[in-house]
Amino acid sequence: MTVVEEAILSGGILVIAFLTIANVFCRTFLGFSLAFAEEVSQFLIILVTFVGLSYGAAQGRHIRMTALYDELPHKPKKILTIFICFSTSALLGFLAWYAASYCLTVGTLGTVSPVLQVPFSWVYLSAPLGLGLAALQYLLAGIKNSVSEEIYLAYSVPVQSDQAIQDGI
Repeated sequence: MTVVEEAILSGGILVIAFLTIANVFCRTFLGFSLAFAEEVSQFLIILVTFVGLSYGAAQGRHIRMTALYDELPHKPKKILTIFICFSTSALLGFLAWYAASYCLTVGTLGTVSPVLQVPFSWVYLSAPLGLGLAALQYLLAGIKNSVSEEIYLAYSVPVQSDQAIQDGI
């Protein structure tokens, strides 16, 4: 799954950059604008945002507030990590469900994009998909932390010890 996410993220960013540059070039030198460029870029920003959420969770690259957490002994730190993983998974699962119901509502309204006439419900499908995959990643991390002695940020990403960080590992 990581390879697919990486391809979507890198391809999406490259296409956004290309479309933006091409649109500026056309406006500046050719006197017209690419009508679809802004719309496609907006769609890709939505896709990159939610796929990036899942990818960040899988890589353990999410934002963490660790000032108090770092001062805890191993056992309370482990319990807190398990609680954080499962509660974050539940919250993201709820948000995925809510986003899916929103997509269904938008789909029943039949709204489409102005230039390409793409149904907005298709565009917004990346939200429940990304949120659901991120929820799964946190669930897997919670399970891994429940059965392992080490503490994991993600299913395959252990927390580095303070000594390893100081040593530059």
